[in-house]
Amino acid sequence: MYHPGKIIAVLSPQDKGISSSDTSVQATIRMWDENVLTMMVEPKIASKVREGDMVLCDYRPQEGLSVPVPRNVVVKILKGKSSDRMWHEYKEVFDKKKRHDGKEKEAQQSYIG
Repeated sequence: MYHPGKIIAVLSPQDKGISSSDTSVQATIRMWDENVLTMMVEPKIASKVREGDMVLCDYRPQEGLSVPVPRNVVVKILKGKSSDRMWHEYKEVFDKKKRHDGKEKEAQQSYIG
């Protein structure tokens, strides 16, 4: 399973103001469902990822664990029409879900006794 998100910040050991124990790069990402997560960026694309980029994150379960834990790794940088279309579709699904959940809450009456 993969999820799209937009890069808010890139955390690189080469950046001034960052002291790092390794050479890995992380990115803070606003996901399509409004969650904000910080994930590792695959080394092959770490030098190319920038703030504002649309990315695809690997949420597949890590192998060898008894409890399914997502990998949480940025694996692709998306550009152009396909990235815009993907973001729009995911946001549309999320917005519909929010509207539906809001209507359900309105329909529930609290009892005050």
